[in-house]
Formats: sequence, structure tokens, C-alpha cells
Amino acid sequence: MWKFALIPVLSLLVVWTWQFLNWAWFKPRKTEKLFRQQGMKGNPYTFLFGDAKETGLMYEKAYSKPIGFNDDLTPRLMPNILHTLQKYGNYSFSWAGPRPRVFIMDVDVAREAMNKHSSYVKTFKIATDLVKMLFDGGFAILEGKEWSKFRSKVNPFFNLDKLKPLVPAFQSCSADVLKEWNERISKEGGSGVVDVFPDLEIFTGAILAQLMFSSTYTQQIKQTFLQLAELGTLARIHSKLFSIPGEKYLPTQPNRRANEIVNYARASFTSMINDRLQRKTGAPVSGKMDLLDILIEKLYNGDVTKSERHKIIEDAIAECKTFFFAGFETSSTLLTWTILMLAYHQDWQARAREEVFQVLGDKKDITSDDLGKLKIVTMIINEVLRLYPPVIELSRVVKEESKIKDYTIPKDALVTFPVLMYHRSTKIWGEDAGEFNPQRFADGVLKAANGEAAFMPFGWGPRICIGMNFAILESKTFMAMLLREFSFEFSPTYTHSPVVAFTIQPQLGAPVVMKKL
Repeated sequence: MWKFALIPVLSLLVVWTWQFLNWAWFKPRKTEKLFRQQGMKGNPYTFLFGDAKETGLMYEKAYSKPIGFNDDLTPRLMPNILHTLQKYGNYSFSWAGPRPRVFIMDVDVAREAMNKHSSYVKTFKIATDLVKMLFDGGFAILEGKEWSKFRSKVNPFFNLDKLKPLVPAFQSCSADVLKEWNERISKEGGSGVVDVFPDLEIFTGAILAQLMFSSTYTQQIKQTFLQLAELGTLARIHSKLFSIPGEKYLPTQPNRRANEIVNYARASFTSMINDRLQRKTGAPVSGKMDLLDILIEKLYNGDVTKSERHKIIEDAIAECKTFFFAGFETSSTLLTWTILMLAYHQDWQARAREEVFQVLGDKKDITSDDLGKLKIVTMIINEVLRLYPPVIELSRVVKEESKIKDYTIPKDALVTFPVLMYHRSTKIWGEDAGEFNPQRFADGVLKAANGEAAFMPFGWGPRICIGMNFAILESKTFMAMLLREFSFEFSPTYTHSPVVAFTIQPQLGAPVVMKKL
């Protein structure tokens, strides 16, 4: 009898073995042959792991010592991409495990791919399980009609005119941070070293609390955000170029801790939603809605089934996580690098301060119209976004076999557009592309890039980061207030060691010497 049971088991094992070998060997080898026949160059495929070992060694070497403040970031932040492009040229490839990854140093192709978001989809479906836990269920992973529907729903909320009323909240949160810095250095005679990076993360969290919940930075929100930030750290530390199916079910310490954080965040956000519903008898006026109101608007009417209510709440929790990760690091790192740049380039700090005093004087309440007049501050922020873009590369999965220039790219291949390299290309920005020169943006972004639409700090096309206006307005508010109250310069203890997390971060902090004006 057991012989009859053995036949289907063996048949299943044969099928699974074939599927694995096809995924891990035959399909990659077929793709490599296709690429080479077309004249594309790259490393030969290594069974299962591809270029993972070589890439890991490159990053280990790149991160082993600091660099000069004016050095090019590319060898440190994307050594694998730089190495491949230098060795094999444009349209070269490497291997993310068994998946081919094509590097393209062509801005026109990048823009075309970003505009064809239905043909070149985001990489969440192939991400590691821990990364998926960050955005699971959120709009960032949506594609097609689902994405378009959600984007049209929240787009008006992030319109610049809708964000203008938030400036007083930005100003209030900025004042809290500056007050803390003032108290800290007052004990040292009006001048002292401040590591701005962790304080700017607190600032960003407080701003997100206002945006998402119309709330101060309560202990509950702070604790929830801190745990989600830890989840982000876990995903970065243990991220790989590919993952083995079923890894998330292994009882590893990172997996256990990640599940604890997800459960904590779900419970916290659920209690916030239930509290909101209990306090409000009807939906608020559209002009007074915060992000949470928009996400749970249907629940205010009460005319939903139990299952519909559960889905709305689960979707709202997922979106809260997504907006946290989209907004938390972007603004805090942008402000950190802006402060460090102005600490080093004292001439631009002086020019920005002079403009702030001319436009704002000692005006107590700053408006969005005031911020719109800060041309030099805007130029500085654009230049920081060019040199330290929140998104250093744009990668997409080819949904169906596609033709890019003279090359056929197979389905499920990755195409990667190295934004950091675009932003530092001398062909686009001129011979001083690696230098900090905000003056290049005096006549606008297009003129700065010599007519090329090559400025992509928040992505490009229909799926450009929805929080772009929010991050810039938030940053301009903080910088205007900072420049009015303090001068700052490099601390002797600062070590320039940028690393890639989800954004470019200062690995060893960002200490600067603050002086009260």
C-alpha cells in the first residue's frame, strides 16, 4: 500500500526539484545567454547566490573607513553598481541572487520607465520578508487601478495649498527643538556641540503626529514610532539581495522581534482609531481632516458591515505604517545634511541667514508665503537633495518582456537607474557636479541640469513621492527658524561616514557646534 502513496510524493519532489533548478540555474543561465548575444556584459552567473558575496565584500570595504567631506559618495554608497558600470559599461548586468539586474546610465530611459509604471512595477513583491512587513498592505505596494484609486484619494491632502495651514505646526515643532538646543548650550556658555541627527528624528516624528493625527507627540505615538523605526533597522540589517521562500516562518530573533513590533503597532493604531470614532459622531469637514480622518472616513457614517469595518481599520493601519516610513527618515536626513553642508560652507550659511532676516526679520508667525520668498534657502535645499538624494536609486521589476533601446529585457528582471550617479554626472551638471554650489539652481531646476530633466530626489513620473511638497515645506520652515537663532560650524568630532539605510544617513552622528546669535 505504501508503494502507491510513494508515487505521488516522488512525483511532487520531482516537480519541486525541477522548479527550484529552473529558478536557481536554468532560467538565469538562459537570461545570461540572451544578454551576451545582445552585446550586454556582466559577471557570469554563480549558482543561487549570484553576486551577493562580491557585493557584500564591496560594502564591507567601502564602510571600513570614513571619507573626506567633499569626496564623491558613489564609491561608498553604491560600490557594486559603480564597479559594474566601470568594468562593463552602460547597460551592464549583475545578479541579485538568481535575478538579473540591469544598470542603466541613461536619464531618458529612466524617465520613460518611471512614466510606464504599469510595465515597470515596484520591487516590493521581490523584497525580503522583513522589508515587506514595513509596508504590508500600504499604498506603496499597490499597482494598477488600486494604486490610482488610492493616490487620487489622498493626493488633494498633499497639495501645496492644503499643506500651507500646517506651517504653524511646523513652526511650533521647530521651536521645541531649538529651545532644547538653546537650553543645552546655555549651560556651556552659549556655545556647545549638538548631535543634530537624533533630535531631528524627534522633530520629524512630532510633525508626522500633527499630519497624521492632529496630535502633539504623545508618549503613545512616540513609542509606536520608535518601535516602527526599530523595525526599519531590523529590515536594513538583515536585508539581502534575495530571500529564500519561507524564511519569515523561521523562529529567528529578528523575525520574533519584527512580529512583536507589528503586533504592537497594530494594537496602538487600532486604539487610536477606536478613540477617534468614539469622540466624533460624524465625519469632520473636509478642510479640517487629518490623514487618519481620510483613511477611516467611511467609518464615520457607521453604515458598514463588521467585515468592512475590519478591512478599513487594517488598511488604515497599513497606511499609517507606510506614511511613517515615507516621511520619518526623508525629512530628518534632508535637514541633517543641509545643516552639515552649511556648517562646512560658511559663505552659504551667511547668505541664507541674510535672506531669512530680510524676508522674516523677527516676525513671530511665519506663513507659507514667507517661505516662498526664501529663494536662497530653496536653492540650498535643492543642492542638498541633488548631492544627498533621499532615493539614491530607482529599481523596477519588468512586468513583461520589454525592449529598452536595442536590448530585450526578460520578464521579472530588475532594471536599476542610479539616481545618485545621475545627480553627480559632469555631463549633466557640468565640471563642478561633485561640488556644493546652490547657485546652479538660481534659474530653476531645468536650467541647473543644462536642460536635462535629471533631478530625481523623490523619484519621477506618476509615482513620484507624494510627500515631496510636505518634506520641502517642513525643511524650509525649520531652516528659516534655525538660521535666525543660531550660527553653526563643524565639530572637531564629526566623522564623515554616510551609509545607506532607506535614505543616506550619517553613520556616526552629526555633531555641530551651535552658537546662539
